[in-house]
Amino acid sequence: MTRWILGVLILLPALAYYTSHFFYGVSDDQSTSLTKLSHDLADDGPYAFVDESETQLTLKWVCDQQVLVQQQSIGKVIAPRCAYNKPIQVRSANQAALPTRLEAPQLAVLSDIHGQYQLMQQLLQVNHVVDKQGNWSFADGHLVIIGDVMDRGDQVTEILWWLYQLEQQAEQAGGQLHLLLGNHETMVLYNDLRYINTKYQQVAQALGTDYSGLFAEDTVLGQWLRTKPVLAQVNDMLFVHAGLHPDYLALGMSLAEINEQYRQSLGISRQQLREVPVLNFLYGSLGPLWYRGYFREDNKISEPLLEQLLQTLQVQRIVVGHTSMDGVFSHFSGRVISVDSNIKHGKSGEILFWQQGSLTRGTLTGERLPVNTLPTE
Repeated sequence: MTRWILGVLILLPALAYYTSHFFYGVSDDQSTSLTKLSHDLADDGPYAFVDESETQLTLKWVCDQQVLVQQQSIGKVIAPRCAYNKPIQVRSANQAALPTRLEAPQLAVLSDIHGQYQLMQQLLQVNHVVDKQGNWSFADGHLVIIGDVMDRGDQVTEILWWLYQLEQQAEQAGGQLHLLLGNHETMVLYNDLRYINTKYQQVAQALGTDYSGLFAEDTVLGQWLRTKPVLAQVNDMLFVHAGLHPDYLALGMSLAEINEQYRQSLGISRQQLREVPVLNFLYGSLGPLWYRGYFREDNKISEPLLEQLLQTLQVQRIVVGHTSMDGVFSHFSGRVISVDSNIKHGKSGEILFWQQGSLTRGTLTGERLPVNTLPTE
């Protein structure tokens, strides 16, 4: 018995060492620290901060009521700790401008996910855009997310990292993922935090910043978001979060120029945006991030003006989110398609598909149905 006890005592330090290193995945070029929180807080992370030399990452999580901080080289895979449960390979943010016109053999489109990670996974899985493990299975198709991944729900971090990885998987398969910015992404970046989930207020405080600081220019996700467009054209369709008011044409700018205006202004305060006429329009109620005149009486568009807009832009239809409905709908004889299907409530949702010129909608049970038509009021 004495020899057995001595053996256990000898093994305890080694057991503690290997247990901690197995759990936290700490290797020779990593260092990890833990800080116990004084209040309950949901798991979240990782948040990846890039140092000035762009060779090292500082990773932060909230796990089991503790703040976990880890240092590692930027080239190493980020091992999962809690919250987002997949390994992450960080890559350089692509600063190249989005091509003006893209072609795709098939398209899947949804918007306004607002932190509803589980429902988004279900919708993409049953409609065969991803497989049961959440990996890309849409071959050479394109998936378009028309903004508003952020705010409201409590799994925004998981969605962002998942899209970050799906984008890479899509490219490897010959497809593409296009994440467009919505009004809620731009609001977070310029520190308008009125719609964020309470969880994220608490997480940011625990990590010593405000929520927008978790997506600053020195973070992996912040850099990635700053490469994303607001306007994108695929085949004969223009994708934009809210819609285009006819006054948009008076700007006289190409899609690429408009996207660049947004890119250079992301994170600038709302007050500063108002002082620049072009930016005041782009971020205002008639701009691409907020306009609702396809569906509401305020600043309502007429059919002749919509037709003029489409002809000038050389597209057949505009596909938008932003204005919530209970499914995917066709408006103005198919010239406008709305895809904000109320995913934000976590109970329902649909996804738009385009293939060989035909439009269908996918349901949460995997049915493919015709796109519903709403009359123009």
